[in-house]
Amino acid sequence: MRFLCLHGSGTNSQIFETQTAAIRYGLGDHHTYEFVEGALPSILAPEFNGIVSSKDEFFSYIDLDNVESCVSALVNLDTYISEEGPFDGVWAFSQGAMIAATYIVWKARQNTAQQRVAPAFKCAVFFSAWEAYDPDLLWKNLLRPLSLSNDGEVIHIPTAHIWGQCDVSSAKASSVSGICASGTKHVFVHPGSHEIPGARMNVAVKSSVRTIRRVISLAYEVHHQA
Repeated sequence: MRFLCLHGSGTNSQIFETQTAAIRYGLGDHHTYEFVEGALPSILAPEFNGIVSSKDEFFSYIDLDNVESCVSALVNLDTYISEEGPFDGVWAFSQGAMIAATYIVWKARQNTAQQRVAPAFKCAVFFSAWEAYDPDLLWKNLLRPLSLSNDGEVIHIPTAHIWGQCDVSSAKASSVSGICASGTKHVFVHPGSHEIPGARMNVAVKSSVRTIRRVISLAYEVHHQA
């Protein structure tokens, strides 16, 4: 599969490559990954202080204090996929997962019948997702998180949800899991915090790989049935 990869706020594509290296290695070399940098210059995410050089450049996709930036991020992502795609799936961390999940809902609402047959992505892997927002309200300059209780299951492709039990934003990741179809999602909660299991979390890496493999297999099954 060919995956589009979206990093977290205050990081960059190189950091996301490093974060996912152990899991990507575990999945084998028959997948390809395209890492896309955010457009907004940003300060380094606090969890990376002392880990990466502060002299590097860091980016975000959106500024939550400026709802228009959320709209721009969706439009820019749509343009990128149109020009550089198609992609079979998306891997996304934190803010990147927020953008990816919101984008999937946005595209599904544009043409529900088409997205059931030929969705924007066949599957999605969300690491420590930071909510998802109602895309219709973004165009009205309103920011409302999507939830199972208010919106139901609005993402119908196979999804993997991986987050840490010590993550202070774990409720947000769980909320994104809630709006995804229960029959085609797999969840793994690792013992860490707001991070992606790496080489020092060998057991969690193996469990993450198994979770993602299940979702990829589901994506193939669903695609062949369509």
